[in-house]
Amino acid sequence: MRRWIVVGLVLFAGVGPGAGVRQAVGGHEGLSVLLPGNPLEGSRLFTGKGCLRCHAVHGVGGTTGPDLGRGLLNRPLLEIAGVMWNHSPGMEHVFQEKRIARPKFEPQEMASLLSFLYYLGSLDPPGDAAAGARLFRQKGCQTCHALAGKGGSVGPELDKYSRYASPLYLTAALWKRGQAMAETMQAQRVPRPTFEGNDIPDLLAFIRSAGGGTERVYVAPGNPKRGEELFTEKRCVECHSIRGHGGKVGPDLGMRLKGSLMRITGFMWNKGPKMWAKMAERGITVPSLTEVEMADLISYLYFFQFIDPPGDAGRGQLVYREKRCGTCHALRGVGEKVGPDLATVEKLDTPLAVITEMWNHASKMEEKMTEENVAWPVLKGGETADLIAHLLSMRGGPTQPAGAAKEPEPRRGRP
Repeated sequence: MRRWIVVGLVLFAGVGPGAGVRQAVGGHEGLSVLLPGNPLEGSRLFTGKGCLRCHAVHGVGGTTGPDLGRGLLNRPLLEIAGVMWNHSPGMEHVFQEKRIARPKFEPQEMASLLSFLYYLGSLDPPGDAAAGARLFRQKGCQTCHALAGKGGSVGPELDKYSRYASPLYLTAALWKRGQAMAETMQAQRVPRPTFEGNDIPDLLAFIRSAGGGTERVYVAPGNPKRGEELFTEKRCVECHSIRGHGGKVGPDLGMRLKGSLMRITGFMWNKGPKMWAKMAERGITVPSLTEVEMADLISYLYFFQFIDPPGDAGRGQLVYREKRCGTCHALRGVGEKVGPDLATVEKLDTPLAVITEMWNHASKMEEKMTEENVAWPVLKGGETADLIAHLLSMRGGPTQPAGAAKEPEPRRGRP
């Protein structure tokens, strides 16, 4: 999988998610709109806009900034934007030192870039063969499966999986044969194993080392948009909801699923018996998934975590005051006129538009803040989503005339 990341950084020339990003971030609709056709689409922008000059991805690229392949940005979209905002002054100084222009983005490009940065956090560390060997014994795999000529003959030999570089091949096989394996383990009185953390990559690392051979078969990163279609086609939506949209038999996966691609596959394996029982009750055949379909579906499930919970406009009003945004900006006529009135300025009708403009104008804003003796505001946690919710809630109404009363003092505590 990491090989595809590096190849994508150098060669990929896809397009952004398109005009659909006009919709607001947050909730089921926001997820559907922001799903990339390919998580590596943003790698074109990452290289084309010069990000690779300062940042590396898994060791490929510059060293001025941190390596973004280490999971530093494994967080929702607006929180990634907040991290970029918080570090903008430092990046601006680097731009000046290197005599390069700050890259500018359109909202569609920003969505594509942030999708790529988010996807970089989806991959677990490389598997540990020694840990995998211990797991192979502890989970009782050798009771049914042979590897390098040792083990049982109830199930297929595992040597063929030594050539697969991606754990998705193994997880697809586990899903396909899950019911049959459960029945066999019950007959053999072998406890059904569960997988946590890095178990699956560790097991594959052991299989790869024990199986021998040097051939490597890769699978491309999953297509989240295709995974969304599969979620309906395979009837997953009849039992599971996505942030309130869908069935109520199983948990809401938009709220429940957390972690990397492999942690999600472990969740699917661990919950297999309960899912199969519910499918039988409802007359639903357990869906078969090819390796490509598994990659698409898992990628879709992973991107649930990319969408921030809806921001709170009340908390955002407090953030607006605490960060002293009104020192430079008016909002519906209230505040200073150093910068534009944020309630009437164009191109600020969606969260993506707001964060894009914040990035594009950060250098000018820093200059003005220095002149006005205003510290650069740091946005933490959900403050970016809350602030944007407040700004968007204030747009569209009549502005107050110059000289209008000042905003009231903020209340103590959070509303």
